[in-house]
Order: sequence, then C-alpha cells, then structure tokens
Amino acid sequence: MPANQFALDAETAEFAQRWFDRLSAHEPVERLLPLVVDRDLEMAFPERTLRSHDDFQDWYRVVGESFTDQVHVVERLDARDDGDTVHVDVTVIWTATTTSDGSRNSFRATQVWDLAKTPDGLAIVKYRVGALTPLSPAEK
Repeated sequence: MPANQFALDAETAEFAQRWFDRLSAHEPVERLLPLVVDRDLEMAFPERTLRSHDDFQDWYRVVGESFTDQVHVVERLDARDDGDTVHVDVTVIWTATTTSDGSRNSFRATQVWDLAKTPDGLAIVKYRVGALTPLSPAEK
C-alpha cells in the first residue's frame, strides 16, 4: 500500500470513528456540526434528506428522542482520494433502543460518503445510507 493511501486511510478512519463516537454518545449537536458542511450538503437517510445545518439539527433532535443507548461500530471502511474529495464506503453496525417501546435492535448499514478537505480537516458533503439489514441473533 502506498504511504499516501495509508495516511488517507488513517485520517478517514479517525474521522469516521470521531463521527460515530459522537453519534453514539449523542453529544451536543454543536460537536457534530463542524464535521458537516452547511452549503451543498446532501445527507440521505431512509426517513429524509438533509441539506443544511438547520436540517441536521432538526434530524438529530428527532433521532435523539426516538433512540437511546446507540452504539455504532465501523465494520468496513474504504477511502479513495480524487484530489478535492475523499470518497468513502462504510459499513457500520448500529444498535439502539427504541424509546417508544424499549426494543433493542441492531442493523448493518452500508453508507457512501463524500468528504471535503477543509482547512479544519475533513467534513461531510454527501452521506447516503444504503441498505439497512437486521442482524441475526448469532451476529448480535
């Protein structure tokens, strides 16, 4: 593996871990906003598409009310650099408790990200959640 690919993989893995750790801990939204661009944002979740920091804040509030005890575990991460953007394929295991009924569920989620290189580091520009596959009891 070329040294620059190793550095890209390490930086991207660190970014993804920080992102998912903050989501899992349901940190204040102000800790997540620097990791997301405000202009030209496109975050496509099964329930809605976000296009700004305001959209993200609203979505994050609703998710925080709907789920507790969230855990995100990165299962796979592949990054490619095209110069201005880092393209990332992520598979994450998401486990959470639904507040409405107390059920605990785990899903494998595939995601595709485009990350901008900013003076402050990487930031999400595009974020698409693909398939959400329930984990079997043996996988939990």
